[in-house]
Amino acid sequence: MQRQKVFIIGGGGMVGATAAYAIAIAGLVDDIVLIDVNEKLAWGQSADINDALGLDSAVRVKVGDYSDMSDNDIAIIASGVSQKPGQTRHDLVDTNASIAKEVTDKIIATGKQPFIIVVTNPVDVLTYLVLKQSGLPRSRVFGTGTTLDTSRLRSAIADMSDVDSGEVEAYVMGEHGDSSFSTIESASIGEIPLSQYPNFNLEDIKDIDSRIQKRAYDIVESKGSTHFAIGQVLAKIVDALTHDSKSVLPVCSLMDGEYGLSDVVLSMPSLVSNQGVSVLDGYPLSDPESVKLKNSADVISGLIGRYR
Repeated sequence: MQRQKVFIIGGGGMVGATAAYAIAIAGLVDDIVLIDVNEKLAWGQSADINDALGLDSAVRVKVGDYSDMSDNDIAIIASGVSQKPGQTRHDLVDTNASIAKEVTDKIIATGKQPFIIVVTNPVDVLTYLVLKQSGLPRSRVFGTGTTLDTSRLRSAIADMSDVDSGEVEAYVMGEHGDSSFSTIESASIGEIPLSQYPNFNLEDIKDIDSRIQKRAYDIVESKGSTHFAIGQVLAKIVDALTHDSKSVLPVCSLMDGEYGLSDVVLSMPSLVSNQGVSVLDGYPLSDPESVKLKNSADVISGLIGRYR
């Protein structure tokens, strides 16, 4: 049986190329296809990755086009303009919405039914647009959402507690942006509530939401972009899609009654498997967290309203 291929649209850019590298190093698929308006740059990225794989991997990374796509392949949309110092993700919406629609039309023109993962920002808005434009089931179109934010949160708590981040249970939910919020009230380490964990100082996390939100801005200010972490996030998602690991990740997808929300894309804990994405309704939210979720949904709805 032929294994799924991964197509990275915008594969010449740093996010796309880093995702290709992370997926290739993990050996998740046999073929990774880079598509970019700058074919020379895409070729350079593919050649560099292939050179890194030459000693111990059978993964092939190449430049290609949409015609190579088959049903159930994975298309990662990483094309668009990147956030610059001083910009918010919302500042990118009009330019990147146009690019995302064009890319989606090219995917659908193949007549195939792939899974589509959106990573370009503002990811919640663009995931909504790509879903509506594609006509695909909502299980097949989703975005990276707050998976990276959640990784940042767990790493921060783990550092404070001197434990492995895998022992931390906590999420960032809502928008991948400034209205996101953490489930710090119900966070735990090794199933021990954070408030009861030995020597943990709750004062250290009183401003954790703003610190997690600010981290991306700090990285962009420092080095111009973020790409290593999101590349790893995409590898984790591809792993779930290709190996049916049934991972629970806070990706962003269309709400259809879950948590009392409809016709809006945001991030909640979701099951990602070879069937795509399914929102896990019923995560216990406190009253303040429910208010924050509604606020986040309102922010995203306001942005996508012009495209409905």
